[in-house]
Parts: sequence; structure tokens; C-alpha cells
Amino acid sequence: MDSKLHFGVDNEIAGAFPQKARQKVDTALQGIHLLFQDEAEAPLAELERGLRAWTRSHLQAEDIAHVAALATRAREAFSVLVTIGVGGSDLSARVFHDSFNHPYHNLLSVKERGGAPEVYFTGDTFDPHRLVGLLEMLKARNLLHKTLFNVISKSGTTTETMATLMIVRDALDDVNWHRHILATTGLTADSVLFRMHKQSPFYGDTLLPVPDGVGGRFSAFSPVGLFFLAMTAGKGETPNTRIRAAVEGVSQAHEAFNLAYNHQDNIAYQLARWIHLFEEVDGKGNIVFYNYADSSCLGEWFVQLYTESIQERGGGANVINAKGPTSNHSILNGIIAGPRDKVVLFLHWEELGPDLVLPTETGMDSKLIEFEGLSMTHMQTASYRGTALDFSENGVPNATLTVPKRNIQFVCRLMRLLMDTIAVKGRLQGLHLDNNGGSELTYLQDGVEGYKRNFRSFLGSSVNS
Repeated sequence: MDSKLHFGVDNEIAGAFPQKARQKVDTALQGIHLLFQDEAEAPLAELERGLRAWTRSHLQAEDIAHVAALATRAREAFSVLVTIGVGGSDLSARVFHDSFNHPYHNLLSVKERGGAPEVYFTGDTFDPHRLVGLLEMLKARNLLHKTLFNVISKSGTTTETMATLMIVRDALDDVNWHRHILATTGLTADSVLFRMHKQSPFYGDTLLPVPDGVGGRFSAFSPVGLFFLAMTAGKGETPNTRIRAAVEGVSQAHEAFNLAYNHQDNIAYQLARWIHLFEEVDGKGNIVFYNYADSSCLGEWFVQLYTESIQERGGGANVINAKGPTSNHSILNGIIAGPRDKVVLFLHWEELGPDLVLPTETGMDSKLIEFEGLSMTHMQTASYRGTALDFSENGVPNATLTVPKRNIQFVCRLMRLLMDTIAVKGRLQGLHLDNNGGSELTYLQDGVEGYKRNFRSFLGSSVNS
């Protein structure tokens, strides 16, 4: 198995850009690379001020050890883990659950899960339907008081999250309700959760930090994401082995990002260059993130990562989440026959995990004979290749990130690569310039403040009138 990720593009279409445009982007990339190289020697406090401390999450040994120890302890104490969060607070955990845990995790016995708890997600909506069902199920199975609720909010004021916590606290109906709560939050008195913990300590008499200088959509490799990864370690794994695999993958991506900007293994710069040329020169307004696997969570994570970071000052593309070959039966016709405003980024997985082989001599129908004896992974790869070729033949720009294996190391390496791609793309757009000396626009999300104000204004009135 190859130990590297690979990036390939439809060279015929990509090569159509004027040489002057390509040279302009390459010159900009060279300058951006020098700036990031200088940052490598900067103290952590400087990265925190610029909201780029996430680039060193894999080096925070104290946080990592804290997560591993707490997860090991909590696995012994609880039968269920509920993650309460929204956006960057829970999307990475959803990716980890979708990618690494058994697809029917909660239906397995504790032994079959390797001692891992059942897992559920809530706190991302005010629609009570699923929360009512979750609490009813936990009560009916006598699991409510065997459940750890990890509430994640840096400020402790995220309304969807904190409203859910209030409901959970009421459902527990216990003077020791806070002993069923783990808070992952900012470690200052600015956080409501921090203040609550000081008054009545949460589980473990400790808090998990959302580190300074780490925004939610860049928090996967901080305690925000790592605790879930550690808690759900399965057969043949421990919290420590899972975290080590994640850190190894992130470290490899970090090392690749420090290579020369035009090095073949520095994929973040290649991908940012490819996207930027199609956005700025060719006017493409949509990126189809075509994960060729039975998974939507990674695409949902990338939608937030890209659009909340890059759509600033009237620029930046939309991201359309797709999965192959499922999406071939829903949006492919629009990509081929619709408006030519899209580029397609495929994720191709060389190994998807345990495989299945179609039986031979089935006698089902003569039209099915050609499939007999083939593996599902082989058919998945053939479907990806056929789709990519179809796009190329129809003039649809596409590129592929090839990942050797769907495991913790490679998925975490991929996620960090995509985070670095966003950092480069933001600087290609100049989002680090003219922001009154503040943080780069890439890491802010000021556009959300309007809906928050309007939401609160309607709370005191009848929204149905």
C-alpha cells in the first residue's frame, strides 16, 4: 500500500489557462509559502492571536494526554456518550464516527464494540423531535444515569447547544446532574460553561479546553474532536492508540505543508492553486466535493470548512456535497448537462476496508455474468474512473485526491491537508490583508451575527403571528 496521498488533475482542461494567469498565481503561492515558513518559528501566542493555533494542535502534549486519560476513565464509568454541539463543535466527531466505527455501532454488544459506549448526537437544532426520542429511549432502557453528555461550546452561549443542555439537566432531575456532564469550552470566565463548572464541577472535576486561537471548524485535532475519537475506540484499540494514529496522520500532513510550495507531495498548495484558477480565471462558482464512498459526513465537514472560511468580500465558491456512486443517480445529469459553473473534486479511496466479492455461477441472468467474481471495491473504483472520464470527455473540470486507505491515520491526514488548503486559498484571495490589523478573514465568521440578533428579537414575540 502506498504511504502517500496523491493529487491528479484533468491536465487538458487545467492547462487551458493563460500562462500569465498561471504565473501570477505561482508567484503569489511562492510569497504565501515564505510567510507560512516564517510562521513556523513564531511563538504559540502569536499563532493564537492570528487564530492559527490549530496548526500546532498535534503538538499539544498536555491536552492530548488529558484527553486520553479522561476518555479511558469515562469508558469505565458510562455506557452511553452523547455529544451536544453544532457546527465545528460536532462535525469532526460525526466524521470520526462515520469513518472509523462500525456502521451499526449502537446495535453491537459492549464486548463487540470493544468496550466503547453507545454514541448519539444532539444540540444542533431547536426541533425537539430527535431530542425527545433520545431521552425517551435512554429512560426506557435505564441508561439516562449511565450517560455522559459532552457539551461543546467555546463561549458556553451557543443557543442550540445550551438549550439542549437545559433540557438534559431537567431530564436528569438529580442533584448530581452535573456529574453526567463533561464541558468542552474556553478556559476563561468569559465562558458560561467555565463559570458553571466553577460553581458545581462537571464530570471528572475538570474541563476539556477549546484552545485559544482554534476556531470551531479547525478544532478536529484539539480535545473537541479527539475526545470522541478516544472514547469510541473499538476492538484491538485503546484511546491512546487511536489518538496516536490521528496525531501521526496530522504530523505527516504538517510536514508535507512545509515542503517547497511546488513539491509534488505538498498537495495543499496544488489543490488551492487548482481551485483558485477555476474560481478567479474561469468564473466557476461551485465545487462538487465528490467523496467516492458511502459517506456524507466528511462532505458536510468540508462544506462548513470551505464556505465559512473562503466566502468573504463577495468571493469564494459554494461547495456541493456528493458521494459516489449514489450522487450519480441524483446530480450527475446536472453536472454534465446543466450550467457550466462547477468543478469536481473527487476523493478516491484505494482501500475501503473489509471487502465483498460477488458470487459466481449464480444463474440469475445472462446480463449479470460480467459482474460475477468481482469485488465491491473493484466495482467502486471502476465507477469512480468511469465518472471522472465522463466528466473529462464532457469538458467538466475535475481533479482527484487519492487516499490509500480509509483509516484513522489517512483520514486525519486528509482533513489536515484540506485545512491547510483553506489557509492557502484564503491568502490567495487576500483575506489576510486590510482587516484593520485583526485576524485573517479566513478564520472569522462575522456574517452569522445578523441571524443571532434577529433570532433573539423574535424570542420575546409570537413567531407564529
